[in-house]
Amino acid sequence: MKEEEIRAVLSRNLKNLREKNGLSQMALAEKSSLATNFINDIENGKKWLSPATLSKLSEALGVQPYKLFLEIEFDHENQNGFMNQFCTELSNDILGTIKAVYARYEKRA
Repeated sequence: MKEEEIRAVLSRNLKNLREKNGLSQMALAEKSSLATNFINDIENGKKWLSPATLSKLSEALGVQPYKLFLEIEFDHENQNGFMNQFCTELSNDILGTIKAVYARYEKRA
């Protein structure tokens, strides 16, 4: 994985975890004793963090530091909502295809 990809994963995870915890950038900054603009720069991939900063952020977010670098983390709390949405969209697509095929064959009959 390239450096920019690692930054992107970290940025995305930091923002997602912050929002999942219901924190604004300012609230996370206060909770972690960091500057708000520094949180913003990390989330936008402009700044990198030291181990000390990583520790502060992970503690403020209530996660182990390594979780900020996981490329994919399955959100068990939202799995049902995701699956329901996925199944609904898939069903609508399949239904639309079936109707279109039926309409073509109906014209031939």
